[in-house]
Amino acid sequence: MPVAATLLFGSLARADQTDGSDTDLLLIGLDEEIRHVTVGHLSLFLYPWAQLEQDARDGDLFVCHLVQEAKPLIDPDGYLERLRQAFQYRASYAPDIARATDFAWFLARFGAELNSELLLKRALWCIRTILIARSVEARQPVFAPARLADTVASASARDLLLNRRTGRDRAAVQEVLRDFLAKDLVGDRWLDGVDRAAFIKRFVTTANKVALQTLRKENDSQVSYRS
Repeated sequence: MPVAATLLFGSLARADQTDGSDTDLLLIGLDEEIRHVTVGHLSLFLYPWAQLEQDARDGDLFVCHLVQEAKPLIDPDGYLERLRQAFQYRASYAPDIARATDFAWFLARFGAELNSELLLKRALWCIRTILIARSVEARQPVFAPARLADTVASASARDLLLNRRTGRDRAAVQEVLRDFLAKDLVGDRWLDGVDRAAFIKRFVTTANKVALQTLRKENDSQVSYRS
């Protein structure tokens, strides 16, 4: 696993970390391996350079986060600067917002089938992705939870962003999503009446990777538990 560079990103790179903040490290690899490993408060992301460079040209939100806020820890060949030079904004981030909105509706209606920790993480992903995508589309990227919270009309969603490590039961997280969807989004309310099978068909059609991976992960854990 040859590693060309190691970058720090997230709250420690921004210097707005709090007690319990994760240390997020991106390892830029030279082969095709992609991996994410979490050990306690350490999250390691391994991405191949070719993938990152292509994602930069495609205006990917994760790469936008890197080029805006990452700090090089080990980068003798200047991969972070090369990533910044390759990055191009998309004309529209509406598809990113739509996928996160679809998943938020699904979680608001069917999230009780997930374990509470996974539901909380995915609810935060939906809310943050929608808000980040809006800021990036306006060419004023925002990634810090506290700054994102300032842009939210829903008081409960604002509280979730600011206190995201506070434990909540599944019903409470679903209520936050419903409040956020009602107060911060326009349109797509027809999803409130869609059944589970129709959601999954929509996830497949729109290549909603996070939603599909979450459902596979939960299904695999249930199968393992029953075994």
